[in-house]
Amino acid sequence: MTRSSLRTLLRAAALTFALGATMNAAAVESQRLVIYSGGFDAVSQTRAGASNAGYALVQRPVRVSAGEWSIDDLPLALDPSTVQLHGDGVAVRSQRYDFATADHAQLLQRAIGREIGVDQLTATGVREFRGTLVAVGNGLTLRETGGQLRVLSGFSSVTLTDPPGGLVTRPTLRFMLDASGGTRDARLDYATAGLAWRAEYRAVLRGSGANCRMALEGHAMVANRSGVDFNNVALDLVAGEPNRRIDRIAPSGTAMRASAPMEAKMMMADAAPQAVASGENHRYRLPGTGDLPDDSLQRLPLMAPANDVPCERRLVAERHDGDWMPERPMIHRELGGDGEIPVRARLVFQNERSAGLGVPLPAGRLRAFDGADLLGEADLGHTAAGRTLDLDLGGAFDVTAQRKTTDFQLDRSGRTMTETVEWTLRNAKATETTVRLGDRLPRWTEWQLVEGGERFRKKDAQRIEADVRVPAGGETVLRYTVRYRWAADITLD
Repeated sequence: MTRSSLRTLLRAAALTFALGATMNAAAVESQRLVIYSGGFDAVSQTRAGASNAGYALVQRPVRVSAGEWSIDDLPLALDPSTVQLHGDGVAVRSQRYDFATADHAQLLQRAIGREIGVDQLTATGVREFRGTLVAVGNGLTLRETGGQLRVLSGFSSVTLTDPPGGLVTRPTLRFMLDASGGTRDARLDYATAGLAWRAEYRAVLRGSGANCRMALEGHAMVANRSGVDFNNVALDLVAGEPNRRIDRIAPSGTAMRASAPMEAKMMMADAAPQAVASGENHRYRLPGTGDLPDDSLQRLPLMAPANDVPCERRLVAERHDGDWMPERPMIHRELGGDGEIPVRARLVFQNERSAGLGVPLPAGRLRAFDGADLLGEADLGHTAAGRTLDLDLGGAFDVTAQRKTTDFQLDRSGRTMTETVEWTLRNAKATETTVRLGDRLPRWTEWQLVEGGERFRKKDAQRIEADVRVPAGGETVLRYTVRYRWAADITLD
């Protein structure tokens, strides 16, 4: 693929999924938003209001003046402990964060002791009650003019004749500043929840078995449920898992707003950003600036498409019972593990430069296709260059596996036990298939295959595996016998 066609492909993908206008190069210093991976599902699935999941750092240029200065267009889940205002010639004498009034219940609590009017629907129409609010709970309690108390269990509306002062409709930061020259440029930094991203990969496979080839592309899905728009913002995405505590901050107030305006300038890039080191993590910096409206989800290029990547499509039948090690030989015949063993379809490939990749792959979701057919989805952890990926795409419909212990012999005096296991693999497909069979030898740490060793290979200290060909419409039976030994000083049950 030529550089021109790659640029055209990435531009088309961003236009299709980001819904906005092109990204402009920043001529002046812009607000910068650094969003960390993690918490994407919790943020993107928030039904209403701001989310307290996700993590982002905001670097916002501001113009400040001496004396009292405040700002209120802030995320609802901002962490006040992270706020810093700094700039040449600017000194912060004091700083305060005012939480937003959360809802009408909190407003009524603050109105206790004040005169209010309450409208209540009755069988004959709307009736108004007036008095001093004395209690709020399961209804409202008013002290009327004559001194009597009226308890209203239901009401349709409330009028505050003398609303409490200092109401804050948005979370607000207030500063007392010394600023030489009166007005100065400064920068406001803070951390907030309500923003998250994750990687989305699409793999299109061709071929079968070890002859598989894959076309892989990756995008970043960026979610904003912070309660505010980020306009003309420069965007960084960080992949990694640094410790953070922002998820303990509860949102302040509510985020009731219209959907993202159509004129919002979308984030877009002509090419995938390059990953650079950010501490022990990786940072992806998108060029230029764009808009990230509240209640929006944008799709942005993350990695350049990789074509003709070698891969392997495997069917795997593997016994799973943990990695525990016994304290002494397990001499009872009934150990478990027999019966139907699920056969899983897996996708294996190397994240190597020689394979057409060799780049950091941030955590996310991979969807695998064979043409237009979905083969399955798999979660992908943060994967460094040089690592092998082995992804579970789902169950196999036509291939089954059965495990059965056919014999067990215990020789206490000889300090041995011998077990024979039989695997039956069945294939209902019209073509031959190969299944990677894996079994665990959990009874004791010292063992030897005395039968079937030519078919099985040792995988690790307690596991063996074999690649088994199963004919079309037929079955293959595979047996092995394992002998366990233990030293004379080991006590049995």
